[in-house]
Amino acid sequence: MAEILILGGGIAGISAAGHATKAGREAVIFEAAERWGGLLDNFTVGGFRFDRAVHFAFSNNEPFQKVLDGIDCHIHYPEPYNYENGRWLKHPVQNNLFPLPADEKVEAILSFMDRPSMDENANYREWLEQQFGTVIAERYPCRYTEKYWTVPPEKMSTDWIGNRLYRPSLEEVLYGAMTDETPSTYYLPRMLYPKKGGFRAILEKLARGLDIRTGKRAVHIDTQKKYVDFEEGSREYYDLLVSSVPLPELIGMMDGVPQAVQEAAAGLWATSIALVSLGFRSPGAGQHLWFYIYDRDIFPSRAHAPYRKSPDNAPPDCSSLQFETYFSRFKPLPLEGEALVEHVIDTVEKLGLAEKKDIVDRDYRVLPYGNVVFDRDMVERRDYVLKHVGECGILSVGRFGEWDYLWSDQCFLSGRRVLEHLAVL
Repeated sequence: MAEILILGGGIAGISAAGHATKAGREAVIFEAAERWGGLLDNFTVGGFRFDRAVHFAFSNNEPFQKVLDGIDCHIHYPEPYNYENGRWLKHPVQNNLFPLPADEKVEAILSFMDRPSMDENANYREWLEQQFGTVIAERYPCRYTEKYWTVPPEKMSTDWIGNRLYRPSLEEVLYGAMTDETPSTYYLPRMLYPKKGGFRAILEKLARGLDIRTGKRAVHIDTQKKYVDFEEGSREYYDLLVSSVPLPELIGMMDGVPQAVQEAAAGLWATSIALVSLGFRSPGAGQHLWFYIYDRDIFPSRAHAPYRKSPDNAPPDCSSLQFETYFSRFKPLPLEGEALVEHVIDTVEKLGLAEKKDIVDRDYRVLPYGNVVFDRDMVERRDYVLKHVGECGILSVGRFGEWDYLWSDQCFLSGRRVLEHLAVL
């Protein structure tokens, strides 16, 4: 029997176990995969290390900052770029229109000046038009939404935005249309990345001394008798169950879930990610740490250079790139396997990032869960499901357990919520 049984060995589950252990409680993590780490794990191809999509560390909260203080990290100052139709624009596009032809700048600026008035009930498309004007909104964030979120922006709410999208003044738009000597307005002033071991190095520090059992996929939960059945036939009892399992999957394991809750959970959905990772025997692939791609005929929406995050991610005098293509139940993956790899390689040459002849390693893999999607009324459905989960005595944590757009530090804090439940044990 585990006093605190934790499903999922990602950062939220590891944080929960670590905080419970420090509080003098017994905690055991059960991870379905053969290797713990979740979305923040990495993998190697030849001599190249790749994270599971782009990850950086940043935090404004003291508990997670203390974790980072004990890790030797590179400091990166965000300078992302955007690729559109043969041009590279600084990020965010809305106040960096300098590379565009004069007539396109004028059209965008006039549209910005004539943007609609604000509406508190606006969907995401309407919100974008209210912030940036129709021209900028349609040309950039609306198009990117279809690639990254896999649905048209009018299908989404604005609950997730926070400070992720910069709202420039007219002066900033005008200035950025006249010169490329613009200040950074990215929502993070700096980001950290471990010098050794990839992003997983942060998890390795958090997981020291914890009891993590891999290859343990939960298939059934009895919340009355307080036990979990696992795929290989074992059963574990608990006093407190903490789950970072994706919320719809958790509901599918539980006994006696009301039909209304099942239907609400079935309406929750997330994007998946097809990752194409390339290793080059030449240095300098790509000019930017990461960048966004707006062209519809290029399937990946985002790419980054792992070797620029840390030289430890590639052999000496080599470099690497990783591309993310998002898909979902509403937008199937346009190409799969080697076909997508070849498409990405063609993209590398089209964008002038590197030469095909220098590729020495390639990898294709799919991450089933990328981002939860905030379609209309999702928050209400999610909260309804979480209320039932909580009433059953389960603490649901992490990006997919809370079903929220959480960053790594927020997932860490999510797991830390276990401390609030220890008094009832």
